[in-house]
Amino acid sequence: MPFTVLKYVLWVAPACVQALLSVLMLKRRLYREYPLFFAYTLSHVVRFVVLFSVYHQGSKQAYSETYLAAEVLDAALAFAAIYEVSSNVFRAYEGIRKLAGVVFRWALIVLVFLAVLAAAGSMGSDTQRVRAGLFAFDQGVHIVRGGLLFLLILFCLYLRLRWDHFVFGIAFGFALNSSVQLVAFATRAHLGPVGSVALSLISVAAYNCAVLVWLYYLLSPAPAERPVKLPSHTELDEWNQALVELIYR
Repeated sequence: MPFTVLKYVLWVAPACVQALLSVLMLKRRLYREYPLFFAYTLSHVVRFVVLFSVYHQGSKQAYSETYLAAEVLDAALAFAAIYEVSSNVFRAYEGIRKLAGVVFRWALIVLVFLAVLAAAGSMGSDTQRVRAGLFAFDQGVHIVRGGLLFLLILFCLYLRLRWDHFVFGIAFGFALNSSVQLVAFATRAHLGPVGSVALSLISVAAYNCAVLVWLYYLLSPAPAERPVKLPSHTELDEWNQALVELIYR
C-alpha cells in the first residue's frame, strides 16, 4: 500500500507542478519569450491526463503504445526546449544558433532511427519489442541531451556568456534529470532485473526534482547583475561570421 501511494504521488505531483508552471507563464506572458518550453510544460499536463486515463482502462497494450507515442513527443519537445535555451544564450550569434538547430534536429532523427532498429532486432512479443525500442530510445535521448547541455554549459562558462535567470533554470533542470537517468540506466544494466522497480522510482523522482527546479527559478527573483570583466569575443565572432557566410552561400 505505501509503495502504491508513493508511485501515484510521484506520478501526479509533476503534472500538478507543471500545470502551475503553465498558469504562471501565461499570467506573466512568458509563453511569448519561451514558447517551446511552454509547449513542453503544457504537453506534460496533457500527457498525464491521457496516460492516467488509458492506464486505468486496463489495457496494457494500449498503454504501452500510448506511452511510446508520448515519449517520442516528449523527446521532440524537450530537444526543442533545449534548443530554445541555446538560441537564447547565442541570440547575438546567428551562425552558431542556426548550426545548433541543425545539430538538434539530426540528433533527434538518429535517436528515432536507433530506437526503431532496437525494436526490430529484439526478440519476443510485440510488447517486448516495443519496450526494447523504448528503452534504447530513452537511453539515447538522455545521453545526447546530457551531452549537449554539458557542452553548452562548458562553452558558456569558458566564454563567460550571460544566462537569463529562468533560462539557466530550464537548462539546469534538464541536466539534473538526464544525469540521474543515465546513472539509473547504467545501474539497471549492471544489476539486471534486480532493483529495477526502485531504480524506476529514482528516475521518476529525478524528474520531480527537475520540475521543482523550474518552478523555483520561475518564482525566485533574478539576482542583481555584478560587473564582470568579459574576455574578448573576437574568436567567437569570427566563428559566427564564418558560419553565417557558409549558411547563406
